[in-house]
Amino acid sequence: MAISPPSDILSEVARAADPARYQVATQKLLTNAPAAGDASFEDTVRAMSSRPVGGSADIYQIRNSLRNDAETTAAEKAKRTNQEFEAFILQTFVESMLPKNADNTYGKGTAGSIWKSMMAEQIGTQVARSGGIGIAQHILGSKK
Repeated sequence: MAISPPSDILSEVARAADPARYQVATQKLLTNAPAAGDASFEDTVRAMSSRPVGGSADIYQIRNSLRNDAETTAAEKAKRTNQEFEAFILQTFVESMLPKNADNTYGKGTAGSIWKSMMAEQIGTQVARSGGIGIAQHILGSKK
């Protein structure tokens, strides 16, 4: 037996509803009238268009606000990129400083080398987040 989920769900909801309210709602839908106590879409659009945008702000204040938001976002993205770059460089430094033959600490084989690499990555990330050592600032010529 095949089912049609959307129509089956609607049928069950309609059967569970109050028959009088169901008929009133169906009639309003058929006549394209707003539901009881609700404004039509056109009424809502008219009410919203009469309000000033952003309260008392004019179009220039809104433009400047959006421009400032975009500049802030770009600055945050550049800072995050610089931190990620520095974290990557620090990861390679830290990984080269960790002991090579420490099977008791890291484990043996592939799992041990993966754990060691992940630990170096986290150390590099945390050092970069806390201000780093100036690698990205020096190489990329950017300010943090």
